[in-house]
Amino acid sequence: MKTVPRARQSERIRKMVLASMLSAITAVLTFTPIGMIPLPPPLPSATMVHIPVLLAALAEGPVVGLIVGLVFGLCSCIRAWETGMVGLTLFFRNPVISVLPRLIVPLAAVAVWMLWQKAVKQNAVTDKIGAAVASVIGTVVNTVLCLGLIVVIYGADLTIMINEMISAGSADATYLNNAGAWLVAVVGLPNGIAESIVAAIIVPIIKTAVDAVSRRSRKH
Repeated sequence: MKTVPRARQSERIRKMVLASMLSAITAVLTFTPIGMIPLPPPLPSATMVHIPVLLAALAEGPVVGLIVGLVFGLCSCIRAWETGMVGLTLFFRNPVISVLPRLIVPLAAVAVWMLWQKAVKQNAVTDKIGAAVASVIGTVVNTVLCLGLIVVIYGADLTIMINEMISAGSADATYLNNAGAWLVAVVGLPNGIAESIVAAIIVPIIKTAVDAVSRRSRKH
């Protein structure tokens, strides 16, 4: 009779340890150059900080994913306030932009993962493909929501700022009227593609290892 409660307690402890470990990795990736993928100038570096969030969600479920996602969002907000960086990073001082999307990312990844499991017969290969697909969707959700919220909340101010730096005679009126949205799209597209590719490669590999360790721990 004591085996089941003990097993549940062991499972909770394991999840807490993994959540703590991935949260710590998220913080390190956020506050150090390790988590950045250099892109050709003038594009900003792409981030790998979303990878622990995706891994937590796909390997341990939505609760652990939400915990690590919350840490990701809070670290992004803190970094935006503490660093002297300019550009779109400044908008991440708003928790609606830095925190809220990072809570939706693990939920989106888990939803895609569950749909994949129901739609496709599972084996070692399809498991990795499903994790890659869920990782890409989660990454796209992160990029679209963060940059989309910047356009929705600060699009007008961003457009005014850009227009003040551009001579009215040197750009098309359509661009000038939507300069903020165009800037976000130009920055977000290459970043989103780079981040999606990295997540699709790394997450399935690490998830396979985490799953193997989890299965062994459950047997003992």
